[in-house]
Amino acid sequence: MAIRELARRYIIEDLITVGCVSGQLSVSEFVRKVYPKANHMPTTDHRFGMKSAIDDIRQHMDNNDDWDYEYLFFEYLDLLNADEQDFKYFLEQYVHPSVRRFDWDNDKKAKIPFENIKCVEIINKYLTGEGYELKPTDQIAGLAIYSVVSLNPGVKGNIKNIVFAAKYKPEIVFNDALNNDIRITKNADCCLIYNRPIPADGVKWNDLVEWYAEENAIVEYSEKTFIIRLCDCLDSSYKKQGAKSGPESLMLQAYYDLKKEKNLNPPALIPQVYLYYDPQTIEQRGYKLFEHQKMDFLMIFSHRDRIVIEIDGKQHYSDGEKAEPKLYANMVRAHREMSLYGYDVYRFGGYEFLGATEDENRKQEVLGDIKQFYIRLFRKYGIEVES
Repeated sequence: MAIRELARRYIIEDLITVGCVSGQLSVSEFVRKVYPKANHMPTTDHRFGMKSAIDDIRQHMDNNDDWDYEYLFFEYLDLLNADEQDFKYFLEQYVHPSVRRFDWDNDKKAKIPFENIKCVEIINKYLTGEGYELKPTDQIAGLAIYSVVSLNPGVKGNIKNIVFAAKYKPEIVFNDALNNDIRITKNADCCLIYNRPIPADGVKWNDLVEWYAEENAIVEYSEKTFIIRLCDCLDSSYKKQGAKSGPESLMLQAYYDLKKEKNLNPPALIPQVYLYYDPQTIEQRGYKLFEHQKMDFLMIFSHRDRIVIEIDGKQHYSDGEKAEPKLYANMVRAHREMSLYGYDVYRFGGYEFLGATEDENRKQEVLGDIKQFYIRLFRKYGIEVES
């Protein structure tokens, strides 16, 4: 979810109205703390040897008084259009205990401190409508440290390994069960394991390409080589039928085309990911522990926000040409389980791709529909994409 411009404006206007914006800090030091990008912004006023935005703010708000906070936040720093993560950081640092604020008591002729919870309540008045809330996540000197958290609880826990691009089921053992260090002992050449730390904003496409190039010592054409490797694990049933591409390949093609057209570096579209894993076969265990262990696609927008995309062919709801209610019930039960764990699950019916592997016009129509899905998905999670 994105924090929209109007909500940002109301938050900032009300905070300014409360007053004592920078607390005991000078305005320039306050901005350095709440909006670090200002340290690297060039000056707009080259008098007096000024070099950076911080110099501008010091001159016009600390030394003189010819800028107000409305101009600083709305015009100079342009917080209404700032990057989503930068704006969240601004809010978190605005109410950090290191910024102490005061009211002026006319009777006592003295400054009376007020708690940052007053600012927290103002921020949350508008922030909750955007799907977020400032919540205490730590403390220092007995005072709360707040973080912007999603009201959608999302997935709990941290990702340790991503086993993906799997053509055949790998055999997995633990090198260190305490650290969750895994090793593939069978079919290691038929899957990939991404084991780098996951950043706060998820796994981006360029991150995955860079990782693959380093792991395989690829110097040139790393993205092309990576895509070829991903395609190798897709649409095996269609390849057996002699088709050039199937629904999974079309999902990847639409994603990549959109990325190039809009010059994006979005969360990576990761195919054939093991979300569940049973080391035993159905024959060994005597029953199916998981409805299906491998997801068609996974996208990681953050540790909490993980997207599963599934393409449902006939095997999900029929036995040959005969409808099979039990298969359908198993599929929707598995969907429920993923949703309860916090995954955002999107399903495509195989019928939506009908004719796309044989007719070029139909293929372009399907690709256009999938691109629109990605655009709407990105926007839902705060990634702006032009239509």
